[in-house]
Amino acid sequence: MKYPQDTTPYPADPRSQPVNANVPDGNYVYVRAVNGTVYILPDGPHMHPKVLGGGLPALYAGDMTVRGGRVVDLTNLSGTFQFDDEDGLREVAAELRRQGLQVEVDAVRFFPADGSRPVVLE
Repeated sequence: MKYPQDTTPYPADPRSQPVNANVPDGNYVYVRAVNGTVYILPDGPHMHPKVLGGGLPALYAGDMTVRGGRVVDLTNLSGTFQFDDEDGLREVAAELRRQGLQVEVDAVRFFPADGSRPVVLE
């Protein structure tokens, strides 16, 4: 669990919602709340702290792309939270499946903190 690096208690964006199988195609930021639920917002500048709002901690965060009701890209990229563990990203993929989304083969990409090349995890 990590708190956002930007400690400003932004209000939660009203578009923030738990991910589900009917999410429209697009690019999203996600935050996995401490209860395990993955919440999303349309991607944009500095959106991660506004997914849950209030400076709340997260189990994981990153970005994802949905096309045709399937996750085609899932990463740990978040300047606000900067998670750097592969297992946490795998757990996000598993939770997305539990929340009704299909995660495509080779969609789960982990970006190491040292700036080395991303690693495809699943």
